[in-house]
Amino acid sequence: MIIIDKEKCTGCGACVRDCLNKTLILKDGKAEWIRECFRCMHCIAACPAGAVSVDDPEYDMEEVFPIEEASCFIPAEKILNLIRSRRTIRHFQKRGIEKEKLDLLLDAGRFSPTGSNAQNVSYIVIQKEREAFNSVAMRAFRTYNDPKRFAEVYPPPYARDRMDFEDDEFLFKGADTIILTICPRDDNAAIASANMELAANGMGLGMLYVGIFVRLVNRDPSLRQYLGLSEGDHVATALGFGYPDVRYYRTVPRKPARVRWM
Repeated sequence: MIIIDKEKCTGCGACVRDCLNKTLILKDGKAEWIRECFRCMHCIAACPAGAVSVDDPEYDMEEVFPIEEASCFIPAEKILNLIRSRRTIRHFQKRGIEKEKLDLLLDAGRFSPTGSNAQNVSYIVIQKEREAFNSVAMRAFRTYNDPKRFAEVYPPPYARDRMDFEDDEFLFKGADTIILTICPRDDNAAIASANMELAANGMGLGMLYVGIFVRLVNRDPSLRQYLGLSEGDHVATALGFGYPDVRYYRTVPRKPARVRWM
């Protein structure tokens, strides 16, 4: 439940104004929590006095820190430059990713927004069993080498003649670590994946989206069994991470944005 420290609460009403579900009120000059909510935690973030907390073992209040301009805000131009300079990496060094960097990647996903604060993105991290997993994945992929069966899984614009079924690293290009996002909603997982990629770039890592594998794993029983997926588990994205074995010196152009102003 949400806890209001009445000694710290100044009655400013910031949490009440920002509460989407109207679960907070001002009573006798103090904020008061009156019913269950979906715990967006805006009240914790909006309270200037730090009077709001949550009493739930799933949430760690030790993770909460003040938002300060020097440490939390990046100029928009720099964010845009980071987005413009990222590239899909298909050549990786034979070098393992440190555990602390993987933890930061997962935190970038964990703190990403989800619809109705569902926090329903989970992750499978494949590093120690990477070779065995890749072998199972490629074995499943090669069963679609037949043109008719290939078309059932990979409709246009996928081109079978551009896929190298003999290359053992065709799917994940030698990425050291593979992270699968499991989520019933693709949009929640896509936001988490995009934030993970930006965090990866900030740590000198590169990332590869493997959409071909996503189409494969959501229909192949052998892969699902290997990964321990239940019938309702939907793999939304497949991400390959590693240290890039290629350097890019400049950004690239894009087509103009297609925009309708109304």
